[in-house]
Amino acid sequence: MKKQFKALGTELFAAGKKIQIAKDGSLKLPVALEGEQEAIFVETEGGYRLIPLVPDIKRIYIEVTTKCNFDCITCIRSSWQDCLLHMEWETFENILKNLKELPDLTSVHFGGFGEPMMHPRIFDMIKAVKELGLKVEMITNGSYLLEENIKQLIDLELDTLFTSLDSPEEEAYNEIRLGADFQRVSNNIKNLQTMKQERKTKKPELGIEFVAMKKNYDQLPQLIHMAYELKANQIIVSNLIPYHESMKDEIVYDIDDTGRMFGSKSLLTTIKAQMSNMKLRTERSCKFVKDKSLCINYLGNVSPCYALMHTYHCYIYGRKKDMYACHLGNVNEKKLQEIWMDSGYVNFRRAVNENHFPSCTDCRSLDGCNYTESNEMDCWGNSPSCAECLWARQIIACP
Repeated sequence: MKKQFKALGTELFAAGKKIQIAKDGSLKLPVALEGEQEAIFVETEGGYRLIPLVPDIKRIYIEVTTKCNFDCITCIRSSWQDCLLHMEWETFENILKNLKELPDLTSVHFGGFGEPMMHPRIFDMIKAVKELGLKVEMITNGSYLLEENIKQLIDLELDTLFTSLDSPEEEAYNEIRLGADFQRVSNNIKNLQTMKQERKTKKPELGIEFVAMKKNYDQLPQLIHMAYELKANQIIVSNLIPYHESMKDEIVYDIDDTGRMFGSKSLLTTIKAQMSNMKLRTERSCKFVKDKSLCINYLGNVSPCYALMHTYHCYIYGRKKDMYACHLGNVNEKKLQEIWMDSGYVNFRRAVNENHFPSCTDCRSLDGCNYTESNEMDCWGNSPSCAECLWARQIIACP
């Protein structure tokens, strides 16, 4: 039977304030009784709406370090001011305590904007999360996939390991990922797959992530063939976010993708890879909000998504844009479920989910608009603004 809410008069509630929903469906203020569920009362264009406050986080991204042994031309480090540090163990322990209190949580991804395998206690972290019965993923540049490390990942039953591989050709790969060694990385990946076969296990499943740009886009069919030979379970093709002015003309997401981009190999490319959009589309959908995800950076700060984890600048279709971090709380100071159920964060997710923000990228008033210079605010009053998020346009992708 559908529960009905008993009207108590809207004058009792200010928009965005917490109320109480009793077991019989009535609304009560101000005392919270046993068995009641908190909600926020929101005024909308069509009337009013109740949004239950539940700790229904399903996926968490954890950035365990901002350090990396590579200096890639695609990296966010070229435009941020963050320190290069590992996450403190105390911070991770606080995260771990929070994970135990999230009933809907299913997966944890170790990633962010650093090389996770550089953290001296990454295997302890994986082990601790696996012991909670959660699915665990990690992304790596592949350089630390030495035999002993591979053995530990297999023993820990890491579910999925994504490896960044931006070219199947040695010269192009080394040009993009400065400080890297293509032969070493590709051999490490092969050894991973060989050791799994020897030990008769499918874990960790192998994923390949490819960042498309003019330097490497024509190599994508070859990369997919290489991934197929490596028995990769999935291939994610993302577009480039230029973090440095020298990269702003490397984007390929303004091409005509209606035809056969790779000739006779187009069908194979489409089938085998999870392709990002190569052109701006009308549809907008936030993966992080839809998946009920959040991100935690190396200091324990909680953000709604990857794009809002740090302060940096980037280039959107050649225009410089200042991006300011959005930190909703810190796990060293508040519980994750408290942060998640904060009325401001709930309203933010609602606005994003319902696309209650403008689309600056293809707005006819774009030229001369000061709002597009940063993500601080947009012309609809959202702060932070998601109005130029290329993740929501499915041009940028992540695991």
